[in-house]
Amino acid sequence: MDTINILIAEDELILATDIKFTLENMGYNVVKIVSSGEEAIEFTAQLRPDLVLMDITLKGSINGTEASERIASIEIPVVFLTSYTDETSIELAKRSSPYGYLVKPFTESTLELGIRTALKRHNKHLENMEDVKNKVITEHVPFLRRKKDHVESKEKSEIKILIVEDELILAIDLKRTLENLGFLVVGVVTSAENALDSVNRYNPDFVLLDIVLQGNMDGIQLSKILNERGYPFIFLTAYSDKETVDSALESAPYGYLVKPCTKQILNTTLNVAIEKLKSEHETIDEWANLITTKQDELVLEKTGVIMFMSIFLVLTIMGFYFRDMTWLAYLLFIPSIYSIFICFFSLRPQFVPEEFEYPPFVSILIPAHNEEFTIERCVKSLAELDYYFEGEPNFEIIVINDGSQDNTGEILERLKEEIPVLKIITRKPPRSGQGKGYVLNDGVQMARGDAIAVFDADSRVESDFLKLIIPYLNEDDVVAVQSKVRMYNYDQNFLTKMQDAEFTIFGNVVLKAKDMLNKSAMLGGNGQITKREVISKIGGWDGFAITEDLNLSIKLMLDGYNIRYCGDVSVWQEAVSEWKPFFRQRKRWIMGNMETLFVYFDKILFSDMPLIRKGDALQYLFLLLFILFVMLAYIVFILNFFVIYPIQINISFTIGIISTIAFFPGVIIGFYRDTGNNLIKSLILGIEYWLYCFYLIPLFLMAFVSMIFRKERKWAKTTHVGDLNKK
Repeated sequence: MDTINILIAEDELILATDIKFTLENMGYNVVKIVSSGEEAIEFTAQLRPDLVLMDITLKGSINGTEASERIASIEIPVVFLTSYTDETSIELAKRSSPYGYLVKPFTESTLELGIRTALKRHNKHLENMEDVKNKVITEHVPFLRRKKDHVESKEKSEIKILIVEDELILAIDLKRTLENLGFLVVGVVTSAENALDSVNRYNPDFVLLDIVLQGNMDGIQLSKILNERGYPFIFLTAYSDKETVDSALESAPYGYLVKPCTKQILNTTLNVAIEKLKSEHETIDEWANLITTKQDELVLEKTGVIMFMSIFLVLTIMGFYFRDMTWLAYLLFIPSIYSIFICFFSLRPQFVPEEFEYPPFVSILIPAHNEEFTIERCVKSLAELDYYFEGEPNFEIIVINDGSQDNTGEILERLKEEIPVLKIITRKPPRSGQGKGYVLNDGVQMARGDAIAVFDADSRVESDFLKLIIPYLNEDDVVAVQSKVRMYNYDQNFLTKMQDAEFTIFGNVVLKAKDMLNKSAMLGGNGQITKREVISKIGGWDGFAITEDLNLSIKLMLDGYNIRYCGDVSVWQEAVSEWKPFFRQRKRWIMGNMETLFVYFDKILFSDMPLIRKGDALQYLFLLLFILFVMLAYIVFILNFFVIYPIQINISFTIGIISTIAFFPGVIIGFYRDTGNNLIKSLILGIEYWLYCFYLIPLFLMAFVSMIFRKERKWAKTTHVGDLNKK
């Protein structure tokens, strides 16, 4: 059996030390003792213990109940260990749906029972969650198939409780106590057989269950049946020996109370158990609905891809067979006009933002999975940011170590000793490895900034990055801003050079024009900053999305928010230097683009967005498809120019010229700005980039096939090698 790791959050050091010795004598490992809510959040996220013992009163500005809410958001169980038993404290504690509420002073056996019960219940909940995520809902998550109103919709006086107790006098006294506490007792029975009849008759919300019962079945056997049928229960028994407890806890009860039990403890245990049940119902219902929605979206994506691919292939094959591609020129004409319009619109100067009077605190999130080659330089670069307020750093760096199996964790622990603004969140299986969106959502829960910046683990920036980009958020209708993205290893080979060229064009032309046109720049995943309140409003990042940045951008636009582009600063990242991993990265990008297009197409089309913004959003989502058709047109041009396989294109000269040259204005303008206004160099780069773009044709076919045959969305990160690229 693995050692259970526990973190203690207690403001009285002597008591905390005593609890530590008690736990270690029981065989538990105490990973940390903290005295403030801030420390409780920080070290729980970093050390990821199996359980947190939390006092309500803590030092600092965050008390135990607030800290518990933040910790619960990353699925680490909390058990309160406190002297407070008043209704106000219990109500506050319930907000985080703790797994237990132990009252000081406590006995060693009470503490161990509370810990073991909490861990069993938490593991059971995780099992239920895995079943839901694996779409095994009705078979293994019984309460989802019960025909009843979930307990979360009920007031305390409507919570139906069934008492199963072999001593009738004690049971009647217990009934009176519960009714005085405000609960609704629907029945009192003395045997398991009668209990099953009463369960069917009254459909209780909770069962208070003794272990010794009249008849042929004891309470432990009955608990297994209740579990199978989805009825939650709390053991209330005189037995606390190890053998009995071990057997009873196998059924993962919501509590284990030892007689004699005070009214106060009974009330607290029931209240906490009910809140935990509500939380489990809500979470699993939410996930069940989400899984169903994502499965429907997957079908929609496949349908869209099959339709598009079929049309593309049929038109292309017919065009080559009949030697007539007139349709292609007409198809490209309108997007070509729009592209030229975007190019010349990008020549206008951008609106200069005003400085904040009180600049917002920024939480920098860095997802990291096996990033031992780049994470140190990334963190050190960001730690040197010149962004201070009243003499103090006005930012924090949060690295989310997502199940790394290399030296990433060790490097981060060492860096934490050197860099005060650095915090670490640790994600372990099965929570880790699910996707960048989930990682970022964990980071937001632990962040304290009003603005959330996202950087990849290979990022490098200049010290004035935040100082220059943050003012772009200083408008009520602007909620996010994207920086320019460049490649620090652009000079390594042709492939890295073209990736830098690609991002140069994208930033200098597309995003700049969108910013000036209607503040509809798109977020690019690296070097993006978003107002925290808006991230919360839209439910965070979509963990299922392959390209979570594009998904977030569309959701923000649909809700009427504006996104700006700041070309004054750059985040430098590592370009992929080999073709195989490059194709893997770009296939994910195209698949993400396609899934966003097909899922959100009708939502954009029928939204309340202004017409120009609808067109702009759809143009962006269709951009890669447009480039695919452009490259097909150039294949036709080459075949005709060299008389290899002549193909007719029966169009007017004007339409032909516009459709042919539309690719180049944006390319030349994008390069012209970054080559010191050197036109010759820009033209040469433009030709190189044109040749490079032919990779899109096989890449699209690969992406389309993958989308048709994939069974689920699966995120795949880009591998970074850092300075190993240097010769």
